[in-house]
Amino acid sequence: MGTDQAVERSWWRILVLLISFAFSIVLTWYQFKGGGQHSGLLTFVLLVLLYGLINTGVIPLPPGAAIPFFTFWPRLSDAVKAVVSFALIFLWTPIAKLLSPDTPIGVAVILIPDAVLLLAALVFVSNGLSRSGNRPP
Repeated sequence: MGTDQAVERSWWRILVLLISFAFSIVLTWYQFKGGGQHSGLLTFVLLVLLYGLINTGVIPLPPGAAIPFFTFWPRLSDAVKAVVSFALIFLWTPIAKLLSPDTPIGVAVILIPDAVLLLAALVFVSNGLSRSGNRPP
C-alpha cells in the first residue's frame, strides 16, 4: 500500500512539474513576443512559482539545505531596516534633484547618498540572513 501511494505522489509531482514548465514556457514566449516590456513581472511570477513548488514539496530539497528567502528569512528587525534604507533612496533622490545643480558635483550629491543607502540596505539584509534563527542545521 505504501508503494502505491509513493507512485501516485510521484505521478502528481510529475504532472505539476509539467504544468509549471508549460506555464513558464508560455509566459516566456509571450514576454519574447511582447518585446520584453514586462520582464520584471515575468521574473516575479517565475520566482513565486518556484517558491510555491519548493514549499509544497513538489521540488524536494535535500535535508539541511538552506536557501535564503526560500527555506529561511532574515530577521524582521533587519528586514525593516533594509526596507526603510531602500525607501529613503526614493525620498532622497527627488528632493536632491530639485536642490542640486546640473553639474558633476550635483550628480555626486545625488548618487553618493543613494549608494550609501543601497549599501546599508544590503548590509541589513545580509546581517538579517546570517543572524536568522530559522535556518535548518
